[in-house]
Amino acid sequence: MDSITHIALGAILGEALAGRQLGKKAMLLGAVAQSLPDIDFIASFWLDTAHDVAAHRGITHSLLFVAVVSLLFAWLGRRWWPRAGMSFGRWWLFAGLELFIHILLDAFNAYGTGWFEPFSHYRLSFNVLFVADPFFSIGLGISFLALLFLRSSSRRRRFWIRFGLILPCCYLYYCLLNKYRIDKWAEQSLQAHQIR
Repeated sequence: MDSITHIALGAILGEALAGRQLGKKAMLLGAVAQSLPDIDFIASFWLDTAHDVAAHRGITHSLLFVAVVSLLFAWLGRRWWPRAGMSFGRWWLFAGLELFIHILLDAFNAYGTGWFEPFSHYRLSFNVLFVADPFFSIGLGISFLALLFLRSSSRRRRFWIRFGLILPCCYLYYCLLNKYRIDKWAEQSLQAHQIR
């Protein structure tokens, strides 16, 4: 997915997971955590286009990266905000969910994501969403803006969290259903013409 979508989703998840403990700081930390796997863009300054495409969504989009960085994020969270009332486990869950949802969402695109790096170079790809998919992102963007401007004590924040998370999930379900139908139709069509 595009960076703006990851930032909006990260902020909404941050609010949902730690808004009570951290206030609006949870949105900022969520956006940062959700964006961490895309740190591999730095390599593009030294790589040609072909190698950059191969390097992007590699080790920084792996399950190993999620495990290691979520522990580091949890340690830093406890150290920098000890009065937030969040245990190490809560920080770890916060960071782990943000990072895992990033690499999961990227796997729904066509480029593929290196979940198993460095042990395997296989790229996982579900081929369901576009990299920049406005229908997926619009609900997140609206919800993000509402949460940004609402007071931390507002009761409407819960509505906007739900709105921002449910709408993209419904669209993703719709896309998965369409992919299933199209794959089934294509398979039947090929079999009818006796094409392997």
